[in-house]
Amino acid sequence: MATFLKHILALLICLIQTGCSALTGISGDYPKSWPLFPPTSSKDCPNLSGKYQNLATYSFLPAYEANSLSRRLGLATDDVKSITLTRSLNTLTIETLDNKNGVDKLVLSQSANDFTCSDGAITLPPVVVKAGDGTGGYRSTRRLFLWRAADGSLVGEDKLFSVGALLWLVPIVGGQTFWYRWSLLNES
Repeated sequence: MATFLKHILALLICLIQTGCSALTGISGDYPKSWPLFPPTSSKDCPNLSGKYQNLATYSFLPAYEANSLSRRLGLATDDVKSITLTRSLNTLTIETLDNKNGVDKLVLSQSANDFTCSDGAITLPPVVVKAGDGTGGYRSTRRLFLWRAADGSLVGEDKLFSVGALLWLVPIVGGQTFWYRWSLLNES
C-alpha cells in the first residue's frame, strides 16, 4: 500500500511540474484570401467610419454569435442587419439597424478609455471571465482589435488567452487568435 501511495504521489508531482498547454490545431494566421491592410503609422487611429453587415465571415467561429459585430461592440440587439460606425476626433459612435428599422446607439470615448489606438488598430477593452470551484478554476481574457482592410471591410482580430488549474494543482495555459471580416455595405 505504501508503494502504491508513493507512485500516486510521484504521478501528481510530475503532473504539477509539467502542467498542460492547450493547442487547438486552429490556425491563428490572418486568412490568405482576405484583403491586406493599407500601410499606416503605428500611432494612427484608423477611421472605421462606414456601414457594415452585422454577421462576419470568419476564420473559425469559437462560440455562437461570436461573429455578431453588434454583440462584440456591446449592443445586444437581436435581428441586427447592419452596423454604422462613425469615427470622430475622440469618439466612435455605433448605431445598429434591425429588421424592423429599430435603432440602438452607443458612443465610445477614447478619453474615457472605451477604446485605444495602437499599431493602426482600434483596440477595445479586454473582456475577462473567471470561475472556480472545488475542482479547479480559470481566468480567460479576450481582446478585440479592429482594422479597415484595403477593400473597405472591417477586420477584427480576436485574441484569447486562458490560464487555469485542474484540481488546483495542474496548471493549464492556452491562447488562440480568431479573425472576423465584416463587409462594407453600400449607403443606399
